[in-house]
Amino acid sequence: MTTDYRIRATAADGLLRMVAVNTTVTAREAQRVHEAWPLAAAAMGRLLSVAAILAGDLKSHSSRITVEVDGNGPLGRVVAEGQGSQRLRARVQHPHVELPLRNDGKLDVGQAVGTDGTFRIIRESSPGEWYQSQVALTSGEIGDDFLHYLVQSEQIPSAVSVGVLISAEGLVMASAGVMVQALPGCPASVVEDVAARFQALDQISRQVAEGANLESLIRQVVPEPIHWAAPETLTWACWCNRTSVTEALKALPTHDLEELIGDGGAEVTCHFCRQRYHFSAKELAALGGDHG
Repeated sequence: MTTDYRIRATAADGLLRMVAVNTTVTAREAQRVHEAWPLAAAAMGRLLSVAAILAGDLKSHSSRITVEVDGNGPLGRVVAEGQGSQRLRARVQHPHVELPLRNDGKLDVGQAVGTDGTFRIIRESSPGEWYQSQVALTSGEIGDDFLHYLVQSEQIPSAVSVGVLISAEGLVMASAGVMVQALPGCPASVVEDVAARFQALDQISRQVAEGANLESLIRQVVPEPIHWAAPETLTWACWCNRTSVTEALKALPTHDLEELIGDGGAEVTCHFCRQRYHFSAKELAALGGDHG
């Protein structure tokens, strides 16, 4: 498939649950929108794959999941969100960060993200109804931290791989993720077999760049027979709009709004898609009436 997609499946008589995602197009768009250098692009791509994996469980188009890492590293806060099951967006606080490669020649995403902070997931089932859970970062590499979250916060035996391949020109070539979870009652021998297969798994982003599909990735890590669900398309989308920005301006303290009016107006930029919304002093003054 040339578009991003997610595939879900089960194996071992339903006791293994698998989700795999290709987020290449979405990660490329995130890099383009934020003019991100390789480290920031890799971090956003990995986090987009995590969000895409988790968004498959969302029940409605208005529900939302937010995945956030803030490790006190030079990238600052990195956030990926899914709305409904298929729409994704991401942002990074500092997109222009460059660090030396690791000893193995790979991008040092862990150093760029940092480890002095949290891996946080916020689930919003409907506007105003949400809950969050978080764990301390372990490596900043995002995949390891997602696995730590699943084991510590949700207490589900899991295996995870997320990866982004960056070209010599610094552009996203491929972005993908795979998660396998063992449900209660899954035999220990099956869990051990999956763990061993994950240890032997070649770099998934490189496989995707070379043409591998998600089904082949799953077949490498779980035993047959595998029962497949229908593929689900994933897409980059931002759900900001002038109405939501207007509501945010209405919520400002009166003195802040008055200061913007005194400046002759305001320009608000969406952190996710960089869309700019212009408000004249007259428009802002009309909002001020809602402050009573």
